[in-house]
Amino acid sequence: MLVVGSGLIGTSIALGLVARGYDVVISDSDELAEQTAMAKSGARLWDGHEQVDLVIVATPPSSTANVIRELVATQPNAVITDVSSIKGSIFADLSDLDVQDLSRIVGGHPMAGREVSGAASALSNLFVDRSWVITRNPSTSDEAFSTVVNLASDLGAIPIERTLVEHDRAVALISHTPQVVASVLASQLLEAEERDVELAGQGLRDTIRIASSNADLWGQILAGNATEVARRVTAVAHDLAEVARALLDHDQASVHEALVKGSQGRDRLPGKHGTERKSLATLSVRLDDQPGELARLFAVAAQAGVNLEDVRIDHSLGRMTGLVELTVEPHNVSVLEVALSSADFTVVT
Repeated sequence: MLVVGSGLIGTSIALGLVARGYDVVISDSDELAEQTAMAKSGARLWDGHEQVDLVIVATPPSSTANVIRELVATQPNAVITDVSSIKGSIFADLSDLDVQDLSRIVGGHPMAGREVSGAASALSNLFVDRSWVITRNPSTSDEAFSTVVNLASDLGAIPIERTLVEHDRAVALISHTPQVVASVLASQLLEAEERDVELAGQGLRDTIRIASSNADLWGQILAGNATEVARRVTAVAHDLAEVARALLDHDQASVHEALVKGSQGRDRLPGKHGTERKSLATLSVRLDDQPGELARLFAVAAQAGVNLEDVRIDHSLGRMTGLVELTVEPHNVSVLEVALSSADFTVVT
């Protein structure tokens, strides 16, 4: 297998495949990145001529179509897939290829990533239990499609088939628009008073977490899915403008309606492991910021037989403490509260 591109995703794929016993070669236009990826993954250097069975193109979106086009010519027997988060514009650029070549091109998009980039940040288990969207062009063969399904499965991902249109529409909603909203919101901090920024809590941090993403890469992604993203961003901007109008008009009913709709929309997200969302409760614990305290808290929960559905930490301003918010099933709240209090933790009610 050949992996072209040695960033986080490409190197993680190479690392995962090598760990599972596959013979993997890797290539990148950046020699230093290429060497880092090989050292990290254990993959061999591609000599530019060796024939392979499967090619995974993990280059920036702006170059993906050109790279695929070149590989179609130099790898006449290989199935070729990509990992780009845009699909329609890439396949539009390849639409002039003949049917035989198009038959072995399969679109792919592993729905996984990290806040850090580059080969050094690669993980062999990055894709485990994550969705891997797989798309066909009109000529994609069933054999080629199955090859990419097997790739995703071998790396521990969950293969999900979508059309090109369905994919780009979905990622505009769940990935691309959130990136724009987070970035625009975070930019409001640039001109804010320092005393105001100092008061920022976990709510703001959660909302703008992805604003630190690579701007060059995201510029390419947004350009490749511009129509769908623009439609979603326009809708968000319209709704925000309506809330602003309602606030100025003291229209509390409209503000309340917007907040309720937001809550209802969030409730549509699937629960853990893609299951139906269930009713949960939270318990907050004040924790000293020192080694071993978080592990001790988890141990107490385990000893009490309570499964932690989710954990969030909010660090206190000016104090060496944090507030740990534990999400559990409602019937476990009292059990966990007694166990934590008995272990000298401060439960905040």
